[in-house]
Amino acid sequence: MQKLSRIKKIGLSLGPRETYLIEIAHLLDRFEVTNLVDIDLESPFNFDTIDDKKSLENIGNNLKEAVLSEKITANDILISLDYRMAMIRRLPVDNNLNDNEINKHVLWELKQHLISPVEEYNIDFQKLPKTSFYNYPSLLIVSVKKKIVDAVRYISKISNLNLKLIDINIFASINALETNYKVKSTEKIAAIEIAKNQLIFIMLEGINFLGFHSINLNETQYQDKNVPSEKISDEITKNLRFFISDYETGKDKAEFDRVFLFKNNKDLNLNEILEIVGESKFEILNPLKRLSISSEIKEKMDPLSDYSEFTESVGLAIRK
Repeated sequence: MQKLSRIKKIGLSLGPRETYLIEIAHLLDRFEVTNLVDIDLESPFNFDTIDDKKSLENIGNNLKEAVLSEKITANDILISLDYRMAMIRRLPVDNNLNDNEINKHVLWELKQHLISPVEEYNIDFQKLPKTSFYNYPSLLIVSVKKKIVDAVRYISKISNLNLKLIDINIFASINALETNYKVKSTEKIAAIEIAKNQLIFIMLEGINFLGFHSINLNETQYQDKNVPSEKISDEITKNLRFFISDYETGKDKAEFDRVFLFKNNKDLNLNEILEIVGESKFEILNPLKRLSISSEIKEKMDPLSDYSEFTESVGLAIRK
């Protein structure tokens, strides 16, 4: 009997502190989760540590130890960065420009906004389709400082893993949503990541990226404690009403069709937030919804957990 293809990949959502790893086998007919790990980093991955060799070695060793202790066999790793480590811009572009002209246009645009010389950045961009709001060709441009990319490469080297891709957490999340849910091309969707003291609103039309917004919660008031569910629910509903106006064409009702919630804090109770919001269009994003789970891992999983904190990791590890 012919064996099924069993390529395995690791997806790692990297910090700053909250770091989640998933190992997924790419079978011929499905994806299979073969490991789920949340990692406690000895050092955070942030702007203060990317130049600190010792901190990067600590992170690499934390990752290496997790791989060994959980008996992870995959060697290829894909890593997402916090969106704050990148500059993300969407801008209109003339559809008549050739590739060389587009490159020049992107470089000129970046020079107007980057705080350091453009030569210090890795730059990537892609054309985006038209939407009901962006009824014109546009470019999505992402730039990351080369020293941040070098830091991630160094962490991978220390962990003895083969780095295949560096992505941004926002786009990894979109990939997980697209894989697990069927959405209509005209649906206005908000995917909201709830962090310890922050909300990240990702705006989509169907699966097409429109933009994102972040809201800082009151860090001083709550310090190291979790922000109360009532406060989070209030901020979500209040800001959704505000943000929809940014993506409203005037032809449709001014509200989102579907709202997905996910977290990067495993201790957060999303069901409690859903109960407070009390609207049927809200649901918890399940990044494992259409994935199979190995029997060994299924036995270890908590049936009361939603595992939405692995959304970004899943979005990475399922990439071809």
